[in-house]
Order: sequence, then structure tokens, then C-alpha cells
Amino acid sequence: MAEIIDIQKRIAEAEVAFPGEPIDCYMLFEDHTDAMAMYDCARSEGFRPRVSTTPRQAKACCGVALLVAREEAPGMLELAYGKAMAFENMIALNRQINPKRDRYC
Repeated sequence: MAEIIDIQKRIAEAEVAFPGEPIDCYMLFEDHTDAMAMYDCARSEGFRPRVSTTPRQAKACCGVALLVAREEAPGMLELAYGKAMAFENMIALNRQINPKRDRYC
């Protein structure tokens, strides 16, 4: 349970660092095989992670991450530990997706 409390602390720290901005969590992996295994496992359990590039602010070996809604982050960690899924870390950052990207009108 310490890991779940840790992500909640990280989310709170991100809220302070980025006031008024939406906060998302990124699950980081050593390689894409682990990321895709976690993705499949999470989807089968009813979670809704999205495959994403690793944010620049994250220090990770692999370029693939899972974008996790902040509400699902504790449950994703429980699932990862419960099923012994390999992952490096989970971080909380302000939303990295620009909804206006590629819109020209």
C-alpha cells in the first residue's frame, strides 16, 4: 500500500506545481513488451490506459508509457503488484496532450 500512497502524494505535488492544470499519470517501462503486457492486463480488468510516448520530463529507458487517468492510478499500481507485472515507475505530470494540436482552423 505504500506505493499507492506514494502516487497520491505525487499527484498532490503535481497539483501544487501546476495549479489549475489537469494532472495525468504515466506508467513507465523498461521495454515496450512490458508496456504492452500491462496494457492488455489492465484492459482485461476494466481499466482504460492509453499507450503514449514517454514524456520528456520522465527519465526512462523505453519510449513507451501508459497514460493513466489519475483516478485509475492507485488501481493500476495494485494490479501491477498483484499480477507481478514489470514496470519502472509511475509519475504524475500536468497534461501533456495539446487538444489544439493539428487543428488549423
